[in-house]
Amino acid sequence: MLRKWLLATAISVSAIAGGNGASFAKQQDQGGPIDQTYGVKGGTLDPYYGDINPFSDVGPGYENYGKASPFWGNVTPAWGDINPFAKTDQPFYGNTDPFWGTVNPYGNGQFLPTVFPYWQANGPQWGGINVLWTDIENGHSLNVLQLLLELTDFTLETVTFWGAEITQILTDLLTKFQIDLNILLLPLVDAEHRSGFYLNLYDRTMEDTKLDHVDWWMASTHWSPQLVQAAVPGGTTIGVLDAYNTRNYSDIRNFKFIGGNQSYVNDHGPASGSLMAAMEDNTGVMGAAPNSNVRVYNPFDATGATGAREITKGMLKLYDQHATVMNASMGTAGQTLSNEWADVLASASLSDKNHNYVLVKAAGNDGTAQIQNIKWPAGATLPGNVILVGSSTPSNGISRFSNTPGEACILVNNACQEQNKLKYRYLVAPGELILVQDNQGSSTRMTGTSYAAPQVSGTVALLQTRWPQLKQYADETVQIVLQSATDLGDPGVDPVYGWGMLNVEGAMSPLNMDNLIVFQPFTYNGKNVNADRNNPNWTPAALKAAIQTPGQLQQWEQQGAFLVVFENVGYTWRDFIIPLSSTLINKTQAVNHDKHPFQAYIYQRLLDWAQGTKAKHRPHRPHMHKR
Repeated sequence: MLRKWLLATAISVSAIAGGNGASFAKQQDQGGPIDQTYGVKGGTLDPYYGDINPFSDVGPGYENYGKASPFWGNVTPAWGDINPFAKTDQPFYGNTDPFWGTVNPYGNGQFLPTVFPYWQANGPQWGGINVLWTDIENGHSLNVLQLLLELTDFTLETVTFWGAEITQILTDLLTKFQIDLNILLLPLVDAEHRSGFYLNLYDRTMEDTKLDHVDWWMASTHWSPQLVQAAVPGGTTIGVLDAYNTRNYSDIRNFKFIGGNQSYVNDHGPASGSLMAAMEDNTGVMGAAPNSNVRVYNPFDATGATGAREITKGMLKLYDQHATVMNASMGTAGQTLSNEWADVLASASLSDKNHNYVLVKAAGNDGTAQIQNIKWPAGATLPGNVILVGSSTPSNGISRFSNTPGEACILVNNACQEQNKLKYRYLVAPGELILVQDNQGSSTRMTGTSYAAPQVSGTVALLQTRWPQLKQYADETVQIVLQSATDLGDPGVDPVYGWGMLNVEGAMSPLNMDNLIVFQPFTYNGKNVNADRNNPNWTPAALKAAIQTPGQLQQWEQQGAFLVVFENVGYTWRDFIIPLSSTLINKTQAVNHDKHPFQAYIYQRLLDWAQGTKAKHRPHRPHMHKR
């Protein structure tokens, strides 16, 4: 029997040092070293996490490989959602814009007219091959000759598109993943080797295009470069609690190690940081907020463990570096959030700063639902600045290894109130086979909740870039991220997915169109317009009626019209500048002498709201709990 192997795993040992009841249990690094060659690996990972397979959705024994996982074709020949270009008619932006079309995220090159159509056709082709291959592997088909012919066509088309130089890469990858184009040996190739071959082929060929890589998390979270373009100018500093690194090939414009222990060394910080802030520079990974700075503090000792004092010290150091979002990939085995974090967040040195930074914490990789409640210190205020992040699969399921909040609660005065359950601070983001910089000049794919959390941290940074006032309103920022999530699992907030899937476009859009402060449309002339949010001259109902009036949209298009709207969020607010004409795309507008690009991505959401249509990309928000 062919040995079952694992692809691209990055989950480190999660041993914890025990202590007495008054001491801080050791938090263990959940990141670990970076695997530059994410090929087929043998054996289990470690006794704490078990044999985590990045192709999850399958139980012990892996009986259903080739059918259950969307990485290799699912049960249809559509290849599945690991396709970096799946779920959209165009990469990133999709067909959400009804009259001005997709904005090419690449300033130069032939990505859209050549490479993108290639992958659109190539992905489903590989999916069809995999379905047949799976049937043969499981004894449901004997048509090995047909499989060989389809593989031959696939390799010939690959060489035809990429050129003769791809031949050696194909040869190397077929050898690496033990795929022998022999009619007797093909049935022996398991799904993991096949998937490893294809993902490596995609990454190797994209490296040669000298373009930023499109990865599957972008479609799943509705992230696009246009959201970055709409957030300029400005930037945010992201603080990272992670290991020391001796070099910086993170592709981050401004990446610095600012202190802490230098005896615990790996490349996890630059790798996870690349998901937050890697530049759009026609190479490697693209981060969610590429205009951000990243500052790293290492709280871990030489064994990869840390305690309350070092965590608090590190967070204060990051705070002093003006980090308004902090990313933490550490925890206690088996818990999404442990009691010890109460001591950190309620400490005298941090408790008065909790409104000025957002803490994004990876949920952990034990595959357990938390049952232990967290007892909050007496007299301490329960902060609203924490987001817990689990990992999702490409099919929007919960990753088999991801910790979940369950019905565990933060106890205040020894009592649990519904809104204090961990699930109201939890959401998921893609965490399986995520493309990151390997900090050695190339990229690799890694798996774990510590690669889901950076996408959330990057989203917070993107929000704070567009609306700098949010840097002083951490609770409101957290609510924007949570309430805009795409509902998964049971309707509403649930103990597995929390609020659901991170939705970056949703977070960068109004949460509720019915509650907007609205002004009658302006006509663009390149000059500043003034809009006093305390004295609007229109209403959401009047805006909706106007959109429904025949001919009004065409009139706005011809006039070069745009909307200025405001949204109150807690104790702060956000403004939005929405173009109503295609002539305004890629232009900027000053409102109250503050200039920003038009937010074209909101236009379709506006139409959906007015026309009572739920767009396929639009999040379904669960009921908000009372704060």
